[in-house]
Amino acid sequence: MAKSKFFRVFVEGFTASDGRKIEAAWIDEIVANFNPATYTPRISCEHIKGFSPEPPFNAYGSVTAVKAQTDELEIDGQKQRRRALYAQIDPNEQLLKINKADQKLFTSVEITPDFGGTGKVGLIGLAVTDNPASLGTEALSFSGLKPMFDARKQHPNNLFSAAIETEIVLEVEKMDAAAIAEGTKSGFLSAFASLLKGNDKPKEEPQQAPPPANDNSFDVARFATVMAEQVTAAMKPAFDRMDTLDARFERLETKLAHSEQGSFSRSTATGAGASVQTDC
Repeated sequence: MAKSKFFRVFVEGFTASDGRKIEAAWIDEIVANFNPATYTPRISCEHIKGFSPEPPFNAYGSVTAVKAQTDELEIDGQKQRRRALYAQIDPNEQLLKINKADQKLFTSVEITPDFGGTGKVGLIGLAVTDNPASLGTEALSFSGLKPMFDARKQHPNNLFSAAIETEIVLEVEKMDAAAIAEGTKSGFLSAFASLLKGNDKPKEEPQQAPPPANDNSFDVARFATVMAEQVTAAMKPAFDRMDTLDARFERLETKLAHSEQGSFSRSTATGAGASVQTDC
């Protein structure tokens, strides 16, 4: 399954579920402590972790990576620079389907102030929601007192971030020339093996055949490798041409974006100078 592009999940200064403000240091600690090999945060619906693999409260995918960066945001009419946490997810078909249907467009993360007993903040879950008001700043400022939200936490001391709108955009995986060559070789071997196998018919009793005139044999694997190399070599000029055209287009686009528009004006016609004299 293709992974998503990184998207912002929360920003320093946002209100958490117990009324505390998210600090910039928390974001850096989350990035430093994140390791899917140690703990993989799963994606849930409305922070409800069901025990059944059936929807709607099963898992919707996993968080595969996080990163921190400083963003410029407009807050109360003023531009401010805030530390922000971005996440990359591996969504399953269920999450992609509901997102395409314009459902559950907001995300909220669950973080713990004592990740693995380190005393550092860590990310342990991410949820999709359709009602940011129920998990938004106003409701979350006192949701730590609500059993409805406490029951959804993995630990009573954990907190939920304010839900913000998220757009899930999958990354495009580009196949290189080596992958094309390997695919060509594998496909040829499979097709050739099918031709050699033929239809499944009852085997006939083997008959004695005269010895072959020579012991030459057809090396199918070598033939497939040579064919794959030739296909790759034949396609390389096309790939190089595409890369060159892309680079030229980007340079032209940049040049046009920074060029002033020219002006042209035609002088007023005076009516003179249009006669032709004949030499008789």
